Amino acid sequence: MAEARAEESGRRVLELSEVRASLEARLDAAEKRHQELIADEKRMREQFEALSSRTIRESQETLGKILSERLKAADEKAQAEHEQRKAAVEAMVKPIGETLAKTTERLTQLDERLKASGESAEQLRDQTARLARALSRPEVRGKYGEIQLRRVAELAGMTSYCDFIEQASTSDLDGNVLRPDMVVTLPNNRMIAVDAKANIDAYMAAVNAADDEEREAHLDRFARHIADQAKKLGDKKYWAAFDGSPEFVVMFIPGDQFIDAALARRPDLIERAAIDNVILASPSTLIGLLRAVAVGWREHRLAEEAQELLALGKELHKRAAKVLEHSSELGDSIRQSVERYNRLVGSLDSRLVPTLKRFEAAGAGSGKELTEAKPVVVEPRGLLAGEGE
Repeated sequence: MAEARAEESGRRVLELSEVRASLEARLDAAEKRHQELIADEKRMREQFEALSSRTIRESQETLGKILSERLKAADEKAQAEHEQRKAAVEAMVKPIGETLAKTTERLTQLDERLKASGESAEQLRDQTARLARALSRPEVRGKYGEIQLRRVAELAGMTSYCDFIEQASTSDLDGNVLRPDMVVTLPNNRMIAVDAKANIDAYMAAVNAADDEEREAHLDRFARHIADQAKKLGDKKYWAAFDGSPEFVVMFIPGDQFIDAALARRPDLIERAAIDNVILASPSTLIGLLRAVAVGWREHRLAEEAQELLALGKELHKRAAKVLEHSSELGDSIRQSVERYNRLVGSLDSRLVPTLKRFEAAGAGSGKELTEAKPVVVEPRGLLAGEGE
């Protein structure tokens, strides 16, 4: 029994030894496999690291290349957009710059004009002051009115040699000398006297007044002077001194502003002057009056020329009748000449030519052929006045 157990134990030990050996072999194999796995893992790690490094390097190179290309394209695009924007901005700024340049030039011109205007204004003030001083003298005021009157007459087309006479002198019934500044001759041999001796001294004083109160006082005095002068002018009765003159006289005031100032203070000035047979006339009013007279003169000349044309027509008709009479006599003479020629041709044909042919037949011809005389059959045409052919 014990041997059997010992044998069984020996066998179990042997089996366990075999199992142990097998396990040890398997353990060694596992250890070897483990080492191989570790080596493989190390090799794979190294390979992976190398591959990763290469991949990363290649990726970095590729990415860098792509990024470089994209950056280059983006830079080119940005540069192009920059150029476009620059061109657009320049296109927007260029008109502004041109406008600013033109504005600067115009401002310079305006500055020069303002400077010239200031100089002109200064010269105008100086000339105005000198004119005011000159017009304060009565003889200068009278000359100024005459010059204005002459200018108005020229603008109206009234020339001195046919339509008006300056500084004509005449006398009234009491022997007082009347000297209007202008006498306008009308086409029907009537005359209109024009006086230009308006007193504008008070108006010039008003222009140079220091304050409004002084100015108003001078203007009131000016209006009174105009009214008094119109009254005195009406009392002179210029129309009575000129044969055929209408019963009024024209009082010429050398500026519309003078009449406006007087009417502002005396609204009834024109009516009162008209009652005294005085017509107040500014340059514009007198131009209208003189142009109406000029139209009358033109119509008068047209009527005279029409009369002359009528006389010339009568003379032309008389002479034409005489010419027609001579042409009729000439036609009769031509007709008689044709009749006489035809009778001569008939006589030659019936009497002379047969005798000459007998001479030829007898051998007494000269050898020259006889020319046949032909009668004229054209009749002179008579004048058919007022009839067709």
